Amino acid sequence: MARRSQRTSARTPSPAHRARGPVLFGILALVMMLALATWAIRGLLRSSVVPASEPTATAEAGAIPIVTPTPRDGTPRPTAPPDGTTPTLPPTLTPSPTPPPPVVVGDFGELPAPNLPQTAFPPGQVQLAYEAAFDLATIPREAPVYRLVPPDWDEARVAELARDLGIEGSVERTGAGSLVVRSTAGQLIVTGFTVQYQAAEPAASPSPTTSETVPTPTAANSLTPSTAAETPSLPPDTVLIDAARSWLERHRLVTTPLGPGVVRERLPALGIAIVTFGPAEPTPVLSAVPGATLAVAFDGTVRQAFVAWPRAMESSPYSLRPPEALWQDVVSGRGTLEIDEETLARASLPLRGTARIAEAELAWVDAGQGTTRYLTPVVRFRGTATFAGLPEPVTVTVTVAAVAAQAAPRG
Repeated sequence: MARRSQRTSARTPSPAHRARGPVLFGILALVMMLALATWAIRGLLRSSVVPASEPTATAEAGAIPIVTPTPRDGTPRPTAPPDGTTPTLPPTLTPSPTPPPPVVVGDFGELPAPNLPQTAFPPGQVQLAYEAAFDLATIPREAPVYRLVPPDWDEARVAELARDLGIEGSVERTGAGSLVVRSTAGQLIVTGFTVQYQAAEPAASPSPTTSETVPTPTAANSLTPSTAAETPSLPPDTVLIDAARSWLERHRLVTTPLGPGVVRERLPALGIAIVTFGPAEPTPVLSAVPGATLAVAFDGTVRQAFVAWPRAMESSPYSLRPPEALWQDVVSGRGTLEIDEETLARASLPLRGTARIAEAELAWVDAGQGTTRYLTPVVRFRGTATFAGLPEPVTVTVTVAAVAAQAAPRG
């Protein structure tokens, strides 16, 4: 009994011991709560504050380069500088406009209006829409102008030329200022730039095979045609051209180099051929001055001659109008349109169509009056035109004035 009571008393805690248990538990719980709170606060602080021991990135080292995209219009967008200042756009370089080339006015000053070729049809009877099939930039921007120095004809020189041509007679001065010599061998007329020669008409002889009367000469040729039986065949073109050239040079009617001659027409019934010359430079010349037209007979003699030639040609460069302005003259109908006359003869006017211009070239025409004359450049636009009612395209040429410092053509 005594041992049992001792075991019982040893297992049963005392009242003081029972009182300390809840207190220790509370203290432990309080410590744990404080530890949890401290851990939570430190976690929050760690997420928002960079520890002092952690290295700080700088703009000079470790900065990631920023690539600024370029918008579609090519203007760069502003990039924020790393120091936080206000971004600025780089300066835009504005290209300087290319100044137009200076207008070159040559030694002869502003020029008179050019004498453009005349059309072979009434105005407004041919209407075309134009399209350019070549680069306008190929048209030259400058070309020479030539001053035609008038020949120094006087009575003594005219009389000498008349004798060389077999015309014996005195020199007469007309009211128009022309110098004239006439005889039974022919006549010679000199006026300014022009020299006109007409040989006497050959005596008409009856044909041995016919008694018909020889036709009266026409005003156009002033030569008496022979019958076909009496008319020898004309020599080749080269022989006719050489004969005409030799005649001009022998009588000193040209003082600058001649260009290649051309046989324009053969008239077997009259026994002559029409040979023409222009200057060797410039070329081509569309006007009659300078130029020479001769009627050469089958035996090489010159029956008629019309020579308009200067004593000299002085050149000076001039600016041409911009190619765009020249082309605007074409499309606006301010140029001179040339079409083959046979086309006009077989077509009913008015004609309407489309012209495709394939090239442009320089040519020269005379400008001025009397003894004050120049050769001035023009631009000739060449191509083909398709007209309603015509089965095939036809060749067309449009000529426009080209010199910048020149009066506008008449009309």
